Parts: sequence; structure tokens; C-alpha cells
Amino acid sequence: MATAEQKKTITKKRLQELRNQCRDHYNVVADGVLPDGADVRVTMGRLQELIELLDGKAKWDDTEAS
Repeated sequence: MATAEQKKTITKKRLQELRNQCRDHYNVVADGVLPDGADVRVTMGRLQELIELLDGKAKWDDTEAS
């Protein structure tokens, strides 16, 4: 089972990645060009995985801290 510190590290890493992806999508939209639909689906899928992880629907042992 993942320790509290490992969970914190996993969560921070995923949030940072998602924040960067959302920033990239915002910049693309601000420039007047729509992002690729596949990229948006990947980002939304990662957000959903994080929500499920934080809600306890997914196990922390199934995630990677790398």
C-alpha cells in the first residue's frame, strides 16, 4: 500500500501534468485554434482517473509514483 508521502507525490505530479496540459489547451484556444480532439480526450481521461483515485474508486497501488 502506498504511504501518505507517496500518495502526496503521485497527486502533486498528476496535478502538475494536468495543469500544464490545461494551460496548453487554453493557449491554443486563446490563439483562436481549437485543440485536437484526441488531446482533449486524453486530458479529460487523466482528470477522471485522478478524480477516481482521490474518491477512493481506484487503488493507490495501481498508480505509479514515477
